[in-house]
Amino acid sequence: MTVSSNPPKTSPILGEALRELKAIFGERVSTREEDLLTYAFDATRQEYPPQAVAWPMNEDEISALMRWANRHHVPIYPRGGGTGFTGGALALNGGVTVSLEKMEALIEIDETNRLVTAQPGIPLGDLKSALQKKGLFYPPDPSSAKTASLGGTLAECAGGLNCVKYGVTKDWVQSIRAVLPNGEITQVGTKARKNVVGYDLLPLLIGSEGTLAIITECTLRLIPYPTRRAAFIALYDKVSEAMTSVQAILMSGVTPSALEFIDRRCLEAANAHIKGADMPLAEAMLLVETDGFEDQRVRDDLNRLQAVCRERGAREIRDSQSEEERMKLWSIRKNLSPAMHAIAPYKTNEDICVPISEISGILDDAYAIGERYQIATLCFGHAGDGNIHVNFMTHVEHDPNVEKAVAELFEATVKRDGSISGEHGIGVTKAPYISLEIGESTRELLAGLKRLFDPNDVLNPGKIAFSPQAI
Repeated sequence: MTVSSNPPKTSPILGEALRELKAIFGERVSTREEDLLTYAFDATRQEYPPQAVAWPMNEDEISALMRWANRHHVPIYPRGGGTGFTGGALALNGGVTVSLEKMEALIEIDETNRLVTAQPGIPLGDLKSALQKKGLFYPPDPSSAKTASLGGTLAECAGGLNCVKYGVTKDWVQSIRAVLPNGEITQVGTKARKNVVGYDLLPLLIGSEGTLAIITECTLRLIPYPTRRAAFIALYDKVSEAMTSVQAILMSGVTPSALEFIDRRCLEAANAHIKGADMPLAEAMLLVETDGFEDQRVRDDLNRLQAVCRERGAREIRDSQSEEERMKLWSIRKNLSPAMHAIAPYKTNEDICVPISEISGILDDAYAIGERYQIATLCFGHAGDGNIHVNFMTHVEHDPNVEKAVAELFEATVKRDGSISGEHGIGVTKAPYISLEIGESTRELLAGLKRLFDPNDVLNPGKIAFSPQAI
């Protein structure tokens, strides 16, 4: 869904309101045009400049900002690394973009309890690297980990490459501190592993896309860092054979740490764009990895999964013979998204999710839709949990056929008992389609939660279609 950029819908922040804002942040608030333009974008390529940008250093400043926003009815848009694909951080109605990039402290690594506490602005890749040095592992690993902020991945409930074995972000959050839309500071959860006191608000806030609270501190669960990894690729002449292998792998008794699918056109794009990629071509490729702590156990698991793939029709299997080769495979996988621009300059990336049994069918649907509208369609993704990235590539930036193709893809996904978003969220780009998946009564219930948290609709308004401005 393409949403054209619009001018701010609110009046300029002037006079006493602006003086109060500067009193909170001092030099760390800007109305300079270059700053407004810098923070007007995210990965959607849409442009919505805010009226001001603020860089808080602590939760007290965020609390003061939210009280100010309610007094003056100014929308507030929290922002992490700006890597989102659905416009969750875009300042749709002007207002103030709150960049959390300066709140990047790694507060504590609690090795005894296997917990880490950090602020939301820390880049996820930096956090994972610091933990690895301590022999600890935080599994969620979206492809944008180097630039995505921890807070952004919490707000979107990011998934990534390790989901098949380890789950998604919400499965690893122990507790959070956050500022509510009225400025109150709250903590949800404790360091205790079990907690059944009251309603469980953690999974409500994780994935709420910055519409219910601004996370200021988070404590995450950790496990020992797996010291041994091995990977292979399996090549198939038919996509259906690859998907049969996926089902067999998941029933084999060995849970891979990653189970990725890549189609032929993605492989062609990788070879055209990524230096030294040299990927073998096939109608479908599975990239499979196992991890653990003993070389022989990891190798035995890998051999077992390779046998499963051979039995289900893999015409060729290539084992990574070294850590360097394994890392090369993952470097290529993680760079598939930019590589697709070798096919066409404009990309619409949808992150549908279906039951494992429906992956082959939804891929057939996606290719048929692309052929019907004469749009290059490239697919890859997390086959181990049914989360497939369907990419429509065009030579025209706002091709109306893309909107038609996306709508049909979402309809096909829901018919297959799937979801229109597995890990990117709804934001603004998917809001027009949310009724395909969520009925009116459920939508009203969710809208009621938004009104309860944010009666003045000042925190990230217009997102997810639960805000009064979006309904």
